[in-house]
Amino acid sequence: MTEYKKSSAVMVFNDKGELALQLRSAKDDSFPSHWDFSAGGGIDSGEDEKLAAEREIKEELGFNASVEFIVKEHFTYPAWVPSITREVDLLIYKTHHNGPFNPDPIEVDKVQFFKLDTIKEMIQSGQKFHPEFIYSWNKGIVSLK
Repeated sequence: MTEYKKSSAVMVFNDKGELALQLRSAKDDSFPSHWDFSAGGGIDSGEDEKLAAEREIKEELGFNASVEFIVKEHFTYPAWVPSITREVDLLIYKTHHNGPFNPDPIEVDKVQFFKLDTIKEMIQSGQKFHPEFIYSWNKGIVSLK
């Protein structure tokens, strides 16, 4: 079965050029305890895409920010439920914020800034990342700060 989704993802960079990653809640029903973009989620039908990205920042990280559009990508990957293939149109944005964060504990276990080299090492060492982040990383999108 194939499931289609339109989503936004936001990369939050600080003054040092580090990227904030969120560790998804261990109780999340999709890719629990996986590192992911700073914020992101589904875009509701009829919702403005940029406003959806800004909404996700507020809901997940607890601050308001304006975002800048980077790129739109289409990914297909196995969903968390093995019998489902997910197709997603992912709109990727970036913003700047040095913290602090006030993450929603229902969705996010923690938020932490990382140097891009450290993220590369984390991926190579086998730490768990959401597939959308890995696909974006492998395409060089994450380094477009």
